Amino acid sequence: MLDFIKLGLLVSQITLDSLAEKQDTRSSLDEALLVFARECINQTAFTEKLAVNAPWILWPTAMPLEPLSTAKSVASIDTLTAPWTVLGVDGSQIMPSHHEVHNCYLLNCGLTRISYGLDLPPLLTSEPRLFARPEDLYPLVDRRRIYIDELYVSLERSIFELEILCQNALLAQQSISRLQNGDAKRPDDKAKISAPEPKILAMYDGSLIPWSAEKMSDGYLENYMARFESCINLMQAAGIALVGYVSKSRASDVVNDLRSAVCPFSVSLCRDHCGHLNEEDFPCSTIWPLTDRTLYGAALELYQRSGCMLSGASIVKSMAEEAAISFCYLKSESEVARLEFPRWLTRDEQLFDFAMSAVVSQVLKGQGYPLALAEAHHLAVIKGPERERFFELLAQQMIQLGINHVKTSPKETRKRTGFV
Repeated sequence: MLDFIKLGLLVSQITLDSLAEKQDTRSSLDEALLVFARECINQTAFTEKLAVNAPWILWPTAMPLEPLSTAKSVASIDTLTAPWTVLGVDGSQIMPSHHEVHNCYLLNCGLTRISYGLDLPPLLTSEPRLFARPEDLYPLVDRRRIYIDELYVSLERSIFELEILCQNALLAQQSISRLQNGDAKRPDDKAKISAPEPKILAMYDGSLIPWSAEKMSDGYLENYMARFESCINLMQAAGIALVGYVSKSRASDVVNDLRSAVCPFSVSLCRDHCGHLNEEDFPCSTIWPLTDRTLYGAALELYQRSGCMLSGASIVKSMAEEAAISFCYLKSESEVARLEFPRWLTRDEQLFDFAMSAVVSQVLKGQGYPLALAEAHHLAVIKGPERERFFELLAQQMIQLGINHVKTSPKETRKRTGFV
């Protein structure tokens, strides 16, 4: 139980700190914008210095795939006449707990499919996966049994979402092809016979970069990346645009690039030159801490996107070239969102332009957040009563099978009932 009288004093201090932090951010942003404008003019020198320095910098950087000064306006696809389909995916989980009636974990994936200009009914569904066997709770990793933790479950949920998205995007493509073939058999409808195949946008909620996968063992990482790249390759072969939508991103890849430009040393040997300093005392920290979305919030106009960049995260460097995750930023009325996509998408100009326009359309339809992802979230989220109902269902099934002593631990029982 919170003591709101005591909490009020703590909150008041936070608001005072926030005011000071806002002033510091404004100062850092002003300098970052000056550096950004300067390096946009000196694009070649900037890229060359970044390439030399990237291996030695302590934080992730990104290599420009387009000029740093890129700021392209993106129109909503609603201004076009071609039909199209969007799929969105999001997920949630119930973590394992040995205090419950049975130790297990549950993944739940929410999926939406919405077609525009097509006679394909919408799909709003969720897909649960239950893991309760010993091999689920103690998976074999590098020939050793390990007990799963929050990191493991989070990674399994991420790849589960991507696989569900990939499978259903391919199924949607097959359904659309059947519709078109049916139309093509009608001799009185020549317009539909010659119509191009409708494009598909597959939207993933959050970052496509599996940042925490590197913390796992080599065996697990190899298996995870094989599953990951399989999805990427299948969507590339099918010509399905895959985009990860990151709301309120904390990434600073582009700002880190600018820190390299600010660095007073010809080669940014961070450990040698500044290893004895706290980061706030680094010569390049005059534009730190600052996020990319803050930078582009000032640099972009409404419904403009930044230039595409190739992520320099170490996990991305281990990916095949075509699957390597790239990104750009899109400024809408509600926020500056980070859009992530495999590099192969940037090489298909027509499909990439469609993906950007379709994202804008989804943001407008969702009044600030992509409609397909918002609906997928509602389908995925597991609320408190649903969690309790799940364990009640599990207990009933166990009792019907004749399993005795089906109950929660004394700790969990007491937490739920209390003395008063």
